[in-house]
Amino acid sequence: MGISRPSLGLYLTATYPSIRHFIEVLNGVRGLVDFLEIGIPTGNPKYDGPVIRVTHHGAELKGLEAVKVVDDYGRYSRVPVLMGYVADYVDSLNETASVARSVNAVSILFPDLIFDYPELIDRYVEVMVSNGLRPSFFISSKTPYKLVKRLSEYNPLFIYLGLYAATGIKLPIYVEQNVTTIRGIIGDTFLVVGFAVNNPDMVKSLIKAGADGVVVGTAFIQRMSNLESALSLLKWLRGGLP
Repeated sequence: MGISRPSLGLYLTATYPSIRHFIEVLNGVRGLVDFLEIGIPTGNPKYDGPVIRVTHHGAELKGLEAVKVVDDYGRYSRVPVLMGYVADYVDSLNETASVARSVNAVSILFPDLIFDYPELIDRYVEVMVSNGLRPSFFISSKTPYKLVKRLSEYNPLFIYLGLYAATGIKLPIYVEQNVTTIRGIIGDTFLVVGFAVNNPDMVKSLIKAGADGVVVGTAFIQRMSNLESALSLLKWLRGGLP
């Protein structure tokens, strides 16, 4: 299963701030986003920014038990992708993939895989494929281009380019040029970008630069206590799509 181009994605940490509210949000965003990243709550979300770190620590359930809620309380049909830290699942990749399949996910994205566990890349791809899933890869603008090219040859669901050093933290960097450069390297591979996306002009600029999908996380989570306000943000951001 692929993701439509261009698209808006949403990141949520499973069962944050509670199971009830998480499911309410899942139901509320139907039709407003094209794909969903569901974070697996971890005790060490080291590549996430301060807002999303709070969601990991504040989730009602932890680890894979939190993800199972998606299946227990109603499936989400808009291409769910699990997002976790491979450091937590080095010895249980098959079990993790099995849980992903049980909640109708199509991939598991591990943001620490390329940076901290590059020796596991082939094993990760093998597990994804053998479980009927697609691999996905997270990179930064500093990832060696040769490696980026290699990743694109694994037929991934997408390659996710982090625009800044951490989620939700915007720095004075010309990110559009980085997007254009990566697009030139990976060819037709689906390119997702995210971190600090918070207005439709930014969405429009990133799509124009070569992104296929743009993910919002921190800006939405900051409004989650008022679901109407959070959903209005998604409607506003969709205005940046062509």
